[in-house]
Amino acid sequence: MSLDGPAAVIDALGPVWTTVAIVAFVLLGATATLLYLARRILVIRDEIEVADLPSDLDGLRVVFMTDIHAGPLFPKGPMGKLVALVNGLEPDLILVGGDNVGGRMQGATIFYPEAARMEARFGKYGVLGNHDVWEGEDEAREGYDAADITLLETSNVRVDGGGGDIVLAGLEDPYTGVPRIDEAAEGIREGDVAILLAHNPDAFAEQFEATPGLWDLAMAGHTHGGQISLFGFGIFVPSIHGQRYRTSWRVEHDVPVLVSNGVGTVGAPIRFQAPPEVHVITLRAVGRGSGKPLGSRWRWTR
Repeated sequence: MSLDGPAAVIDALGPVWTTVAIVAFVLLGATATLLYLARRILVIRDEIEVADLPSDLDGLRVVFMTDIHAGPLFPKGPMGKLVALVNGLEPDLILVGGDNVGGRMQGATIFYPEAARMEARFGKYGVLGNHDVWEGEDEAREGYDAADITLLETSNVRVDGGGGDIVLAGLEDPYTGVPRIDEAAEGIREGDVAILLAHNPDAFAEQFEATPGLWDLAMAGHTHGGQISLFGFGIFVPSIHGQRYRTSWRVEHDVPVLVSNGVGTVGAPIRFQAPPEVHVITLRAVGRGSGKPLGSRWRWTR
């Protein structure tokens, strides 16, 4: 009895080569899936009720993006799509969490010219990540300036939101500098609406104790959510605190802390159960929030 089609192929290969072919097919499919998941950005929308938020600033939208790692693993095409995505969110403020480049292959020439096209009503602000310093600190500083992104480095800036002020502060990365929250908080007054930005969430640990009751919100990236995670456990989380700062929201010293998975990748352009993220955080006056848990409102991009 003759065999036709796939059955004939399998018979011709024999059991060993059939097994090899099946394994190769499965691996190819798994790799394609991981590559796809690394490019499908999740937009997460949250509302934070902020004490002392001026009524005219109720509803102010903060877009937070971090760990783009522009370069060979995140070239100009995806970077352009990211800029279009961010602008489409109609941000009032854009905050950039650092590690804008990656791969040591002209990432700055990709990230900063594209980032210059991002638009926010009250400006763009950011911190440096360890990769930004390792791959060219001077180029990163010049890039921020050219892209009209205000660099926050152990410092703060008071942003006029039209109906009141918001204070934005930034910390240095622990790998390349020294986080000094007391200096970053200099001049911030009780009752100010204050947001703290860092690249590495390790910069927050034990730091909030030095400035109790001062911060309304803190944000960081760096960990990539583990980049490859299984059942909520990151295979490798680059933090001295392990899984504590892997991803998502936590509250420390009464401060809501967001650790984002970021957008890009390192090592290989793959992700699993740690999707790339861009965040839209809406500031609401007390009593005007939706009451939904943090991280509960999201949508995939195409």
